[in-house]
Amino acid sequence: MHDNVTKMGGILKTAREAKGLTQAALSRATNTAIRTIIDLENDKRHPTYESFFKIIRVLGLSADHIFWPEKAEYTPEQEQLIRAISSCNERDRAILMEIAWTFIRAAKSRDGLK
Repeated sequence: MHDNVTKMGGILKTAREAKGLTQAALSRATNTAIRTIIDLENDKRHPTYESFFKIIRVLGLSADHIFWPEKAEYTPEQEQLIRAISSCNERDRAILMEIAWTFIRAAKSRDGLK
C-alpha cells in the first residue's frame, strides 16, 4: 500500500484543525458519523468515496494534498486563504491583494530581500 495512504489521517486532522473545526462539527457538516471521522484521523479506516469527497470539500483540501502531498503547491491554510480571497467581490479582492503586497514588501525589506 502506498505510504501516503497511511498519512491521510494526519493530513485530514491538520486541515480540520486549521479550519477551526471540531471532529463533531466536521461530522455534522459532512453528515458522516463522528466515529468515522475519529477512525479516519487515526488511520484506522479508509473512507468511502462519498465520505472522502464530502470531507475534503468541507475542509477545502485538494485531492493532491492526500495523494501527492510532496507535490502540493500550497498548504491547506494557504489554499483556504486563496479561496477566501477569491470568494470576495472584485473591489474587496483588490484591497486585500494590495494589503498583502504591502506586508510582503515590508517583510522583504526588513529581511534585506528584494
